This record gives sequence, structure tokens and C-alpha cells, in this order.
Amino acid sequence: MTRFLDLVAILIVAVLVLLPQPGVTVFPAVQGDKTDLDRLAGLEDARYRAPDDVQAAVELARAYLRVEQPAWAVAALEPFFGRGEHAVHQVAAYAYATLLLPQDALKQTEQGLAACDAKPTHCPDMARIRLQYLGDLMRQPAQAGVDPQTDPLRARKLVREALRATKPDLRPTAVPSPTKTPSTAPAPSTAPAPATAPAPAAAGSR
Repeated sequence: MTRFLDLVAILIVAVLVLLPQPGVTVFPAVQGDKTDLDRLAGLEDARYRAPDDVQAAVELARAYLRVEQPAWAVAALEPFFGRGEHAVHQVAAYAYATLLLPQDALKQTEQGLAACDAKPTHCPDMARIRLQYLGDLMRQPAQAGVDPQTDPLRARKLVREALRATKPDLRPTAVPSPTKTPSTAPAPSTAPAPATAPAPAAAGSR
């Protein structure tokens, strides 16, 4: 009986110790501008309603990168790997590079370039240039013998240099406002010049 009571006492103490303290502060998973967060919520809803929409997944991944959540961006794009969409691999390569995974980023750049070769009309020149440049820079840590696990500071420096030059456009696509033709004021009509009174004749000398 004494051992049973001791066991119960130990369990009670363990529960009290493991319970969260009232002073624990819980932070939101995503922090950012209210406009970005509202847009992110809308993109997540669109992704849920259209799970097979590649463009919706790409836009959601870009929004995750904008609020500094590269791992979420990769998770949003993973179902579309291997479908031959260069935008998927371009954004995924940037996300992997941000996570200091140069080998995974290099793999995505190679797959993105292959997608550009397969569908050249769907791959803008700027996207191809960024993929090529990012791939070249992702090879540098391996060529320099830099291991992100053992030398994260140097690896982060090399990756930042690559990302600075190859960062995809993460800004939301602005809806162009309708252009208004400026109204031109009518040309003033040429009114006849006012008649001038004749100059008075000079008086003769007396």
C-alpha cells in the first residue's frame, strides 16, 4: 500500500511539473504586415479549394517566402514536383537555398531548366537566367568544400550572395487600373482683334 501511495505521489508531481506554466508566451506561427497576412489567408483558401491548381500553389509558396517561411513554401510545392513547371522549381530552389540546402536547391534549378527546355514558350528568358545563375552559385559551396552543417556561417554567406541576385519576384501581382484618356481642353477660338480708335489728328500751328 505504501508503494502504491508513493507511485501516486510521483505521478501527481510529474503532472504538476509537466503542465505548462501560466507565464508561457505563445507567439503566432507567422508574423508580417497585415496586408501580407490577409493575402496569405486568401491564397491558402484558394489552394484548399483548388488543390490541383499549379499557379495557386506557386503564388502561395511565394507568399510563404514573403513572410519568411521557406519550409512551408517547399511543402506547398512538393505535390507539383516533376510536372514540368519551371515556376514550381524556381520558387522551390529559392526556398531550399534559404534553408541552407544547396544540393536540393541545385536539383530544383536543374529540373527547372529541363522544364524550360521542354516548354520554351512558357519559360521567360529572365526565369531561365535566374535558374542558371542560382544553379551555378549553388555549386560553389560544394566546390569550396563548405558543409552547411559544420560551417553554417560561411554557407549562409554564399547562399545570401546567390539569393540577392536570383530572388524571384515575391510581390503580389497588381491589378492594372484602367487607363483614362486625359481630356484635352478645347482650343480657344480666335476672336477678332478689337477695333482701335483712330489717333487724334495733330492740331496745326496758329
